[in-house]
Amino acid sequence: MPLNFILILLFLPLIGFAQNPILKDSLPDFLYAADPAAEVFEGKVYVYCSHDQVNATNFSTMQDYLVLESSDLDNWTNHGVVLKPREYDWAGGQMNAPDVAYRDGWYYFYFPYNKTHIGVAKSKKPEGPWEPAVTDKITTIFDPCVIVDDDGQAYIYGNDHKVNIGEEGAHIMGARLKPNMIELDGEWKRLSKEKVNEAVHVFKREGKYYFQARVGKVTKYWMSDEALPKYAKLMGELAPDAPKAPNHTSVIEFKGDYYLFYHRGDVNHGNFHRRSACFERLIFNEDGTINPVRYTLEKD
Repeated sequence: MPLNFILILLFLPLIGFAQNPILKDSLPDFLYAADPAAEVFEGKVYVYCSHDQVNATNFSTMQDYLVLESSDLDNWTNHGVVLKPREYDWAGGQMNAPDVAYRDGWYYFYFPYNKTHIGVAKSKKPEGPWEPAVTDKITTIFDPCVIVDDDGQAYIYGNDHKVNIGEEGAHIMGARLKPNMIELDGEWKRLSKEKVNEAVHVFKREGKYYFQARVGKVTKYWMSDEALPKYAKLMGELAPDAPKAPNHTSVIEFKGDYYLFYHRGDVNHGNFHRRSACFERLIFNEDGTINPVRYTLEKD
């Protein structure tokens, strides 16, 4: 085993986060925050989450979204529920993992309704208030992720295990967005040889694109030099099975470090359908690969 990896294992308890989960059920404003889509806007971290209900026994009760904010990853502001798409007469059904992107003075909130229909709201502030940017779905995909690349080109990603797009099977999918951020600019493309289950997320580091998705119970990752490759290279496991929850992850860079956000159901008196957001620091190797994540809790 390489010496640097041994040292990382030895010091992992020192680089965990004693505050996990982010929200504690002892707080008066506690909410179950799932599917955390972390973003960095205006020098702060914003985590956009789907919302599990306290009496949930399945995912059909997911119907709105909340946002958490921090300037230091230690102290958090819980803005509570900020978006209720069911107030729009065209959006209903199950509302799972969202994402948010910024362009030209507007923040765009991409939320699924009826599981795979993608609606969009917009705001001048990263926490809202939000107003509808469309009056119907802009596309169909599961677990949308949107990035704006260094050259200004925007992309939307997801997976097609619940929708019939392209080739048979469930894969990482990607497409261009037009500058207005609410229309596809071309067809969906298959980006992975391998099948995935769900929870697609994409980020960019040092010119490389990282694609991640849940495969079975674990989160795996792929790398590519292109935003829409054919195909990205599978690198291995990024994170193990999330405790008592189907994992969903996102990655940000903040103040020179990278962090993986995820959720788990074994805290806050939760379960498979009542999840809480957490995060860990990512450790990269010189070749750009990532050391597998170790989950930590307040007691670690």
